[in-house]
Amino acid sequence: MKVIASLVSVAAASEAQANPIRRVVSMLQDMQAKIEEEGKRQAKAMDKYRCYCKTNDEELSKSIADGKAYVELLESKIQAATNGKAQAEADLKQAKDDRAEANKAIEDAEANREKEAKEFAEESGEMKSNIEAMGKAIPAIENGMSGSFLQTVGRLVANSPNLAAEEREQVQEFIQSKTSAETGYAPASGQIVGILKQMKETMEADLAELTKQENEAIASFNGLQAAKNKEIQASTESIEENSAKIGELGVSIVTMQGNK
Repeated sequence: MKVIASLVSVAAASEAQANPIRRVVSMLQDMQAKIEEEGKRQAKAMDKYRCYCKTNDEELSKSIADGKAYVELLESKIQAATNGKAQAEADLKQAKDDRAEANKAIEDAEANREKEAKEFAEESGEMKSNIEAMGKAIPAIENGMSGSFLQTVGRLVANSPNLAAEEREQVQEFIQSKTSAETGYAPASGQIVGILKQMKETMEADLAELTKQENEAIASFNGLQAAKNKEIQASTESIEENSAKIGELGVSIVTMQGNK
């Protein structure tokens, strides 16, 4: 047993003398393995990084291109909306001007119609009175009557533009003779009655023409009023439509500008 213990001690001593070199070699081998492993890890990480950079660069380039295209599209839409808003504002102003003009046309037409109607009422009223007076005077003269109505006839004859000077003079002479002599026929009574009947027919024709003109004026006014009312309605609809469009486009423009 002592021999065996001695051998072990010798072996241990020999092993102790050889361990420093082996330990250095082992350490160097371990370091080499670690370095190689670290190199592999770094190479793998580098490959992964290169792949990431390549992918990220492609994605970044695509993102930049998409962003640029989006901005260009957005700017195009903003410009189109701005142009549309400007056109709507111009259309709104035009519609307001058109409606104001149509209203003014109706006001002027109403004032003119009122004036014409008043003139017609006065003129036609006078003509009707004269025709009525003449209608009473003619049979009275035919029956040899005289009186104050002859003064009315004299006034009508004096103011009539349709009688020749000679006819006017004959009637005036007849009236003078009748007012100075209360009885009997004047020698020219038949001729005077003919002149007065012609005057009455002319006055009736003038009244008919005046009435026709008045009816035409009324029809013209009604047509104008109807047309202008349609213009006003169309302008009002355009005002409402363009007002709404301006508001919608204004909100859209602000929203798109905020998204740039």
